[in-house]
Amino acid sequence: MSDSAELDSGDGEGSVHVVGTAHVSADSVEEVRETIDEERPDVVAVELDEGRYRQMQGEVAQDLEPSDLLEGNTVFQFIAYWMLSYVQTRMGDRFDIEPGADMQAAIDAAESVGSEVALVDRDIQTTIQRFWARMTFFEKLRMVWELCLAMVGVGGSAEEEEFDIEELTDGDVVTAMMEEFRQFSPGGAEALIDERDAFIAHRLVALRRAGHHVVAVVGAGHRAGIEEYLEHPERLPPMEDLVGTESGSRFSLFKIFGYVMALGFLSFFFLLFMAGVQNTFLLKVFAAWFLFNGVFAFGLAKLAGARWTSAGVGGAVAWLTSVNPLLAPGWFAGYVELKYTSVNVGDIAELNEILSDEESPIRDLLGRMLDVPLFRLIAIVAMTNVGSMIASFAFPFVVLPLLGSQIGGVGQISDLMVQGAQNSADLIVRSLT
Repeated sequence: MSDSAELDSGDGEGSVHVVGTAHVSADSVEEVRETIDEERPDVVAVELDEGRYRQMQGEVAQDLEPSDLLEGNTVFQFIAYWMLSYVQTRMGDRFDIEPGADMQAAIDAAESVGSEVALVDRDIQTTIQRFWARMTFFEKLRMVWELCLAMVGVGGSAEEEEFDIEELTDGDVVTAMMEEFRQFSPGGAEALIDERDAFIAHRLVALRRAGHHVVAVVGAGHRAGIEEYLEHPERLPPMEDLVGTESGSRFSLFKIFGYVMALGFLSFFFLLFMAGVQNTFLLKVFAAWFLFNGVFAFGLAKLAGARWTSAGVGGAVAWLTSVNPLLAPGWFAGYVELKYTSVNVGDIAELNEILSDEESPIRDLLGRMLDVPLFRLIAIVAMTNVGSMIASFAFPFVVLPLLGSQIGGVGQISDLMVQGAQNSADLIVRSLT
């Protein structure tokens, strides 16, 4: 196995023959074998990156770094990746073929005819990160919702019975599917399809220029784009535009909500202070905020299977989410949980196997999934954050009325805040005159 840049120069003018496949198609596997046997190329280029290649070869899955799982949107990116993996696994089970069998067949055929193997796809983590960053908030919600429906098997079975897997290699059908996805998420399609077309084409052009005779095995959805670039390599975007992380939108609904909550939290205490409210009352409000957030975050973390220590840490820092919207209690709970357990990509296969059990009740399936370290970690992070969000929403309606009775009711709190604003304005005016 070689990266395309590591291969020696070939002799003469190179060529590239592109084979478009369906990743769960037995006929595609046979086509790959026959093409490589007939062409006997110098290089077989496959739509894989280093990580997926190693996993396909059965190497032990690497432990995942905490920083890869506990940074902002990374958890949601991973969930999307897992869901896509599950849907592909289900399709493989239905058509009785291992997902990725076309790529494995290409690797095996290359070895049998003495060809080098080049991994020409972009790193999957880079693709998922850029894919997620390019999607809008509502596109993300819709995608996760539809993937959830696919995971639980919602959708007409009669429609599925008429589905022909070999249609996925038909050019017109593939084009229609790509265009449908592009309408759903133009930005997501750019990262998942267009950029990878260009990235793979860059690698193939380099092999061709080096004089190699290449058979490239790629998904049918990439074939047209790659062949277009092979015919017109001058249209390829710079490679540096296709790698690295994508910052995405500088503002999201979650960030805006977080900043609004932070502003409201700080303004509440400041205005009451400026209205002359006694410090003892402010301390009571803060203590109630701390406990209310802590109890909800701790309780939901424990419900997700967190240890006492990690649930306690999540509960203890939950109040901070309203002061600093860039922090989340789930991250802290997750880091502590990782001191007692390790997670790896192999957990995905175990989760897929559990979900393939169509006879067990959902409650039993959920219990078995929580026994898988990776799922339990994601559940702990998510539930701790959800607990804090619920507490933040409920606090003004549940706790403040109880505390407000000590100073004349909730209406009195509003009057005091208005008075605090007036006092602040008067102080500013006096300082300027």
